[in-house]
Amino acid sequence: MAEQLIRAEAVGAGTYTGEGRWLPLENPATGETYAEVREADEALVDAVVTDAATVYRREWRGVEPLERARLMHRWADVLLEHQEELARIESTDVGHLHRESAADVASAARWLRYFAGLADKIEGRSVLGPDRLAQVTREPYGVVAGVNSFNGNLLMFGMKAAPALATGNCFVLKAPELGPLSSFRMAELAVRAGLPRGVVSVVSGRGEVTGPALVRHPDVGMVVFTGGLRGARSVIRSAADSAKPLCMELGGKNAVILLDDIDLDRVVPHLLHSNFVKCGQSCAAGSRIFVPRRRADELAGLMAVATRRIRPGDPFSPSSDMGALVSARQVARVEDLVRRAVDTGATLLAGGRRADVDDAHAGGHFFEPTVLAGLDDANIAAREEIFGPVVGVLTYDDLDEVLARANGLSVGLTAQIWGGDLAAVHHLTRGLEAGTVWVNTYRTVHPSAPYGGYKQSGYGRENGAEVIGTYTRARTTVWHHGTAPLPYTDTAPQAFRAALA
Repeated sequence: MAEQLIRAEAVGAGTYTGEGRWLPLENPATGETYAEVREADEALVDAVVTDAATVYRREWRGVEPLERARLMHRWADVLLEHQEELARIESTDVGHLHRESAADVASAARWLRYFAGLADKIEGRSVLGPDRLAQVTREPYGVVAGVNSFNGNLLMFGMKAAPALATGNCFVLKAPELGPLSSFRMAELAVRAGLPRGVVSVVSGRGEVTGPALVRHPDVGMVVFTGGLRGARSVIRSAADSAKPLCMELGGKNAVILLDDIDLDRVVPHLLHSNFVKCGQSCAAGSRIFVPRRRADELAGLMAVATRRIRPGDPFSPSSDMGALVSARQVARVEDLVRRAVDTGATLLAGGRRADVDDAHAGGHFFEPTVLAGLDDANIAAREEIFGPVVGVLTYDDLDEVLARANGLSVGLTAQIWGGDLAAVHHLTRGLEAGTVWVNTYRTVHPSAPYGGYKQSGYGRENGAEVIGTYTRARTTVWHHGTAPLPYTDTAPQAFRAALA
C-alpha cells in the first residue's frame, strides 16, 4: 500500500532524494495512515540549506526591497487562491476544524502583507564625529531557520517567513513530523507566486534528527523556534555549538482572572472557545480560570451546561464544534492527566473521556471537552500544560492573592482579565508576568503586536516592526575624513620614511 500514499520529501532550490526513513502520517479524524514524509537527515538538510545559501548570495540579496514586497504580496494572493486546498490539507493532517484551518490561511496572508509593507522601510543611522562618520546598517543573516509546532502550521509559517523575506533572508522551515504537508504546499505555492526557488524551503522530520542538523548547519545564521521546553532545550544546545542567535516562543499555562463584576453569560462562551479551539492544542489557551469565590458555583454551573453542548466530530462537518487531537498518544496523555487531576481532588464537571463519534470516525482521536473545578494550585491540571480540551477553575479572595498565584508558575506566555473595574484591571496588567495580557478579549494576535513569553515561555519576540531587528544584525562602517594621525610617532606623514631612516 505504501506506493499509494501521498509522499513528501523536501521543497527547495533543487530536486532532492534523501536516504532518511519514511515517517507515516495519520489522519487524526479517522486513524488511517494516508501519507508519508521523508525524514530529512543531515545530508538532506545540508543539500537544502546549502542551496538556500547559494540562492541568497547569487540572487535574493540583490533583489530590491520593493520587488521583495511585490513577491510577498503575490504569495499572499496565491495562498488565498488556494485557501480551500490548504485548509483541507491542514485539517486532514492535524485534525483541526476546516473553518479553523481556513482562518489560518487568511492569517498567513495577512502576515505576508504586513511585513511586505516594511520591506522598504528598514533604515540605518549615522553617528557623526569631528573627523569620522559611522554608518550603522541592518544586514540580513542570509539563511534563517524556523522550527514549528504542529498546532498552527499555516499561521506560524507566515509569522516566521514574512519577516525573514522582508529583511532579505532566505527561509528554511523544519515542519513538524506530525502534520507537515500544508507547509510543503505553502512552499510550493511560494514558487508559483514567483519567488525564486530556494528562497523558501521546507524539510521535516523528528526533532532529534532533523532539528539538530538544521540548527547546527554553518549556513544558518539564526533560528526562530515555536514548541515546548524539551524541544527548546535541544535547539539551544545545538545552537550553542556555533553561537547562533535564537528567538524562542514556548508553551504556557495561562491564567484567566475574572473580576467580581463580570457578566458570566457573556464571558463563558469566550472562556470555552479559548480552551477548546483547535481541540485545546494551543499555547495561548486560558486553562487556569480564577474566579471570585462567591461566584464560583455560578461559573461552574454555566460552564458545565455549555460544555456538554460542544460536539466533537468530523473536522469537515459544519455541525462539529471541535475537531480531533493530533494523535492517539496525545489522547492517552490528556486522559491520564485528567484522571490524575480527579484523583488528587479536582471535581469533574463535564467531559473527561474519549468522545463518541460516528462510525466513519470511530478510529479517530477525539476527546470530550472537559471542565475541572475545585482545583488547588498543586493540582496537576493547574500546573501542567495539557495541550488538550481541558480547562480548570480555581477560586480566589482578593487581587493580590490572585496576582501572586497567577504568577506562581515558571511560565508566562499570555494572561486574560475580564471585568470592568479599571483600577483592578490596571493593577493586574502591571503585575502579571506574561508576554501578552488580554483585557476583555483573548487570542488577539496581530502582525503589528510583539508576541512572546516571560520566564520559561521563551525569549525574544515575534511580530511587530521591532522584529526587523531580530531577523537582521547591525553592521557599523566607519569613514575617516582628512588625514589620520600616525601611530607611534608625531612626525608629519611626508617625513615618515625619513624618520625611519
